[in-house]
Amino acid sequence: MIHAGSGGVGTFAIQLAKHLGAWVATTSGARNLDLVRSLGADQAIDYRAQEFDTVLSDLDFVLDTQGGETLLRSFSTVKRGGCIVSIGGLPDAKFARAWGLNPFLVLALRFMSRKETRLSRRAGVRYEYLFMRASGDQLARIAELIDGGIIRPVIDKTYPLDQIGAALAYSESGRATGKVVISI
Repeated sequence: MIHAGSGGVGTFAIQLAKHLGAWVATTSGARNLDLVRSLGADQAIDYRAQEFDTVLSDLDFVLDTQGGETLLRSFSTVKRGGCIVSIGGLPDAKFARAWGLNPFLVLALRFMSRKETRLSRRAGVRYEYLFMRASGDQLARIAELIDGGIIRPVIDKTYPLDQIGAALAYSESGRATGKVVISI
């Protein structure tokens, strides 16, 4: 399951998952259902018309890009032993310790992520917060997949550098389909 399949992360994640042989479900607005299917989604759910957690169950993996209630509801869709990875939720204490944050921040993040921790334990699901780090090797591998036609970047809008504020505002609006690009 990949939340927000028509977003900048989702459009890549669907294609990568399919390339690796996964069956993929995703959420999207009605206007982008055909797009996410064309990227490889096996099941596309209009999040305004249907609640994903009433349709999906027994999943192995969820990629959460939304956080909040979407993340919390995702725990009911994953089978015991499965995994939820979030880039949209809050970091947890495990993440804070791994990054060597000070003990006060570890404690604060433990408190702030207590719902996720409780749901993870109750469901028997592994929960991980993922903080993206730039990696030249990973970017080179993605470039190979793009050059080989395995991944097709979806670009919504391109802005000149002097309109970077407008580009950021559009990207943060949550209405972008695919990537927002700054041309230099």
